[in-house]
Amino acid sequence: FLGLVVCVQVLTIKERTFIKDAFSKYIPQKVLRQILKNPEILKRGGEERVMTVLFSDIAGFTTISEKMTPTELVSLLNKYLTAMTNIVLEEGGIIDKFEGDSVMAEFGAPIPTQDHADRAVLAGIKMQRRLKELRSKWISRGLPKVEARVGINTGSMVIGNMGSDQVFDYTVMGDAVNLASRLEGANKLYGTFLMISEYTFKDLTPGRFRLRLLDVITVKGKSKAVKVYEVYGETTEEINSNDLKYYQSYQDGFKAYLNQEFSSATKLFHNCLSLKPDDLASKLMVDRIEKLDKNNLSKDWDGSVALTSK
Repeated sequence: FLGLVVCVQVLTIKERTFIKDAFSKYIPQKVLRQILKNPEILKRGGEERVMTVLFSDIAGFTTISEKMTPTELVSLLNKYLTAMTNIVLEEGGIIDKFEGDSVMAEFGAPIPTQDHADRAVLAGIKMQRRLKELRSKWISRGLPKVEARVGINTGSMVIGNMGSDQVFDYTVMGDAVNLASRLEGANKLYGTFLMISEYTFKDLTPGRFRLRLLDVITVKGKSKAVKVYEVYGETTEEINSNDLKYYQSYQDGFKAYLNQEFSSATKLFHNCLSLKPDDLASKLMVDRIEKLDKNNLSKDWDGSVALTSK
């Protein structure tokens, strides 16, 4: 009996050590402590749960890599990924995986949390702030300008250990995950760097973040249109008066567009361009209104546009 007790204790310690070593680099310490108390959380198989997923990718990474030596590139990428990982962990998220310069993270797992949308969006804001600091240092050293796009979505997804008995990956799957990935890429069309879906928007604490309704889009591979928003800070942050005018003018312009008040919308978007001449989002909207057959709109017209690229 004593031998069995010792054996069980040894196996338990080994299991705890394995879990700690495997996850200590990817999840917050407070979450790790809860997993050690209940290792069944990590059993193979999936559990459906409403969570928030974040995708981040460096803009023009191929071009950047061509301007650097392999040693410089690896050093820069390691510093970037370390900084982004720290922020995700600070906000209670977990790192799902790295794919080159891309980061995938989840909030609300493996331990369920109620404020996963807030945490993900705040992480996205902090990632942009930190990258701004790093970018300034890198540029002063003659390195290329590094910018990153973030896409965030909230919804029902399956999380768990997916794979074979020999090799598995603790990850999430589902349409909600795919949409977040598509939103990260969609930033490029609008010149934005932090885009969220209407589902994340609805789950946020009201009044906590500065947001603007950016567009209504149907991403590639999907049939349902979704409203997307740009997050440009927390409401507690100071913001330039011209920037405030720009965001307000765009918001008013887009509402006029949805109400089919196209003349007013065009004027407002041109006002945006007077404040930000290179604004891709406003240029896109002006061009869309010009090409719109305003006299033959369908009864179910919702102002949405289908994106043809990922």
